[in-house]
Amino acid sequence: MASGGQAPTAISQCAPTPSWAQIASKHTSTQDLSPLHNPSVLNKLKETTSDFIKLDADTLSRARLRFQHSLFGKFFGKPPSFEQVKLFLLKKWENFGEFLISDLPNGFLLIRCSSQTAMQHLLSDGPWTINGIILQLSPWKPYFEPSFTKLTTAAIWIQLHNLPIEFWSGDTLETITNHLGRLLKIDELTLSLTRTKYARVCLELDLSKPLCKGFTARDDSHRIFTIVLYERLPTFCYSCGVIGHGSNSCSRSPATGKATVSQPPRPSRGKEVRQEPYPSVAGLDAGPVPPSPVHASYAPVEKFAR
Repeated sequence: MASGGQAPTAISQCAPTPSWAQIASKHTSTQDLSPLHNPSVLNKLKETTSDFIKLDADTLSRARLRFQHSLFGKFFGKPPSFEQVKLFLLKKWENFGEFLISDLPNGFLLIRCSSQTAMQHLLSDGPWTINGIILQLSPWKPYFEPSFTKLTTAAIWIQLHNLPIEFWSGDTLETITNHLGRLLKIDELTLSLTRTKYARVCLELDLSKPLCKGFTARDDSHRIFTIVLYERLPTFCYSCGVIGHGSNSCSRSPATGKATVSQPPRPSRGKEVRQEPYPSVAGLDAGPVPPSPVHASYAPVEKFAR
């Protein structure tokens, strides 16, 4: 679908709008936390004690082995109760393997996966949603403190348009996308050159930073501009590239009218897209994130048939 439609309403003198990651970090107020998990209380306690316990490296290494296939999760929004979430996710992920899900302070989840393969499925086959609320997943890391931690990264599938096919090898794609985020997975149809209208990769992106509109790939004699499109994002501003607000409420958006377009659809292609219907548990809806209007001044965006 080519760009068109009504111009968004211009908003003057808008207050600066936070990114999506900043909004998400405010969903759990410190007033809602137990005093034992309130950062301000914990910091005061730290100042009043000088006791230290040192653990040797072997003890720590053994303790961490059980979490080598684990993830941390947190919803960007208010989810249903933990028991509903647990039942729902176990049913939704049952084809990937066995999982153990437990709750942590500050709204975090600990998800222990049965294998590295199962963990990679959860990271790269999302984003996962309940009632339209995105579950952000991040690999387990040592010294994780839920009361002090904010998740700002997400696994997002992106499309690279106008990238020459000689750049579609695994090593080259990893090099090219390194400035966008950490490469998690390459669509098998991209690697095999089975579908070649655009390259498709899954990256771990820092959503606290503006998203990249495109980039120029070059060697000593040629330059090629590549357009970057993002699949199934939450509310996203194509004027400034920040997640958390739309273009019609962006403080950086010019007051002139612009055409609006739609985000690219998630393609139905290969093993990367699950064909089974989304499960439902006690009235929970697991539908995909609906596309939201975006500002045409951010990048030339069209709906491509694959």
